[in-house]
Amino acid sequence: MSLEHSQRTQRWILQRWPAIRAQGFSRFLLLRGLATWGGLMFVAMTIMVTYKLGTDHPRLPMLIGIAAALCAFGGMLWGAATWWINERLYRTMHGSRDA
Repeated sequence: MSLEHSQRTQRWILQRWPAIRAQGFSRFLLLRGLATWGGLMFVAMTIMVTYKLGTDHPRLPMLIGIAAALCAFGGMLWGAATWWINERLYRTMHGSRDA
């Protein structure tokens, strides 16, 4: 990771994370994890599977259903992990600024 990227990340966490964390974990998990990451992955998976198998494939609805469940779970997991990492970075940087 370059120094410039690292500084940009630190600025983002110190400037933007307080407002995001003030809205709460649940909102972050639902909007950024489930809706954004999980939703985008679901759309991508649906397009790829439909393109590969065709719209007439008898198992397409089942595969789309499985993709929905897996993308929802993955989105929630991604959201929780991202929250935890950002919280840890914020607390480390915020604590070091006060010292």
